[in-house]
Amino acid sequence: MVGEIHIANIYFTDASAAKIRPVLLLKANSFNDVLYMPLTSNTSTKGIMIDNSALKEGYIPKTSVIVYEKPGVIAASLLIKKIGTLNQTTYLKIINELIQFLQK
Repeated sequence: MVGEIHIANIYFTDASAAKIRPVLLLKANSFNDVLYMPLTSNTSTKGIMIDNSALKEGYIPKTSVIVYEKPGVIAASLLIKKIGTLNQTTYLKIINELIQFLQK
């Protein structure tokens, strides 16, 4: 599960609505939830840009940005389907960016 990209039903932070979005899974917890980072195809968004060369397996239809400044937690039941898995190098780069962000 760690490093996988899934399509998920994500609620906006103000809980006004939900949208089907790609997410990078970071960790499952004992509450049957998963920690995640959202992906966006808006390449001007701050984050780490990835394309299919960053994947060990699977396919993303557009170059995307992993938004490490907006991690979240969702119920595992809101995951719709797996679309890919990041390679180890890219995953570690993203985790390091998250750590740097949290330490600021």
